[in-house]
Amino acid sequence: MLRWIREFVVFCRGLLDRAAAFGSVHYLNGGPSLPVPLLPEEEKALLDRMAAGDRDARDALITHNLRLVVYLSRKFESSGVPPEDLVSIGTIGLIKAVNTFTPGRNIKLATYASRCIGNEILMYLRKTSNRRQEASIDEPLNVDSDGNELLLSDVLGTDENQVGQRLEQDAERAMLRQSVARLSDRERQIMELRFGLVDGVERTQKEAADAIGISQSYISRLEKRIIRDLRRQLEQY
Repeated sequence: MLRWIREFVVFCRGLLDRAAAFGSVHYLNGGPSLPVPLLPEEEKALLDRMAAGDRDARDALITHNLRLVVYLSRKFESSGVPPEDLVSIGTIGLIKAVNTFTPGRNIKLATYASRCIGNEILMYLRKTSNRRQEASIDEPLNVDSDGNELLLSDVLGTDENQVGQRLEQDAERAMLRQSVARLSDRERQIMELRFGLVDGVERTQKEAADAIGISQSYISRLEKRIIRDLRRQLEQY
């Protein structure tokens, strides 16, 4: 988590210097105002530049999607968490989204970022819920268009919380893609098959072994090592 916080602080300092002339939606505590969303061709150009190692392009993608953070954080404004904290946590999710987004897949950056932002806020609420004695598990967070209340218990990991589970799965797959990117071609292919990183279909060890033409025991050994390394990364969050 510390790495994301450091990156978030550095990014926000740059934002304060660059964003004052944009738009009318404000970020933290009333200022600065935020830039408008990118046009599709502008976003593609920045993604191409970021893929080539341009950090300014990455920062621009984050900056131009901050309105999304503000919008999504407002859905949790009745949780008892200060709005500026929700926006800060959501921004960490946005940074993760931009860093892990893979162009060319059948998903837009804004859609992927929305999932990561929501997931980051949900995880924060889960982690802090046990320490906030005053917050009732049945405290309404919001009301949907039909007048149904969204309760805090609805987002704290109940078995029925399919939305939260899908958000977590998306974020975990994104982090796993980052981890396996450093592997050899064969090792990466194994992990992609096992965890459905390409097509969303998770194969058994036997199915992956048959598809590649290697032994199941080799896949089992590799998988244990990768998962062990990934757990170390996840423990930092």
